[in-house]
Amino acid sequence: MTGLPDALTVDLEAPELIGEIAGDTLTVTINRPEKRNAVTADGYHGIKRAAMIVADEPDLQFLIITGTGDVFCAGGDMNSVSNPDRSWDAFTEAYDATPFEVLGKIPKIVVCAVNGIAMGGGLVMTLFADLVIASDRARLRVPDLTRGVYEAFVAARIPQRIGTLRANHMIYGNDWLDAADAGRYGLVGKVVPHDSLAAETQALLDRVRNTGPAARAAMKREMARALPAVDVSGYWSSIGTSEQIEAFSAFLEKRSPRWSVNSDRDAFVQTRRSAWMPSDS
Repeated sequence: MTGLPDALTVDLEAPELIGEIAGDTLTVTINRPEKRNAVTADGYHGIKRAAMIVADEPDLQFLIITGTGDVFCAGGDMNSVSNPDRSWDAFTEAYDATPFEVLGKIPKIVVCAVNGIAMGGGLVMTLFADLVIASDRARLRVPDLTRGVYEAFVAARIPQRIGTLRANHMIYGNDWLDAADAGRYGLVGKVVPHDSLAAETQALLDRVRNTGPAARAAMKREMARALPAVDVSGYWSSIGTSEQIEAFSAFLEKRSPRWSVNSDRDAFVQTRRSAWMPSDS
């Protein structure tokens, strides 16, 4: 089998993704600035495609994911118009559309070079990467509950990385976290000056190249065994519910969501009120 060229452009079958091989590294750049680098369903599939190319090719050791401008990735834009020339089946792959777990499973090193805003699926990609290096302009956020989505990938990874209480504040409070706090909490591995991000990423990989590829793969496999499983079916069960539709409608209409309240237990709750509610209420 012949080796790969030293430089090669890779078609990832998604217009928002730029794939470039240089030496032992495939770099995927999310380039959709008009949508804050939100990734379409085709884009998510393209990142999975990139991961499998790196997994397959013996000459490739690293997958770098980064973005253009001041945004790494604002998450998934699953409702956008799909690529009409796509060659994959979006219908039958629905429950396996996201690339997150694949990033953690391939035997090569996945690096997120976070150049700016990372939230939603953009943040989740960093949770399944092996190395995360961030610009000092990066900001991170978990907005999923405001969209009525049970983000199982976040629930399985952020508490393990930064601790349960900090995770609670980040997930329920949905506040922005700046790069300095992200580095201090352990959500990113290293924070560097924005203009040095590319150079610092390459310097990091140079250090990793001093380690044995087979040993790295074994180390990654063993560390992954200690991580909690992700409730993927639960995640997908939260997509398309009335709560999620109301949340997205509120977002598009620029209003507060009108959450519905489950009334299945009304009769039971009514019998218990006498234990605490004053009789004249």
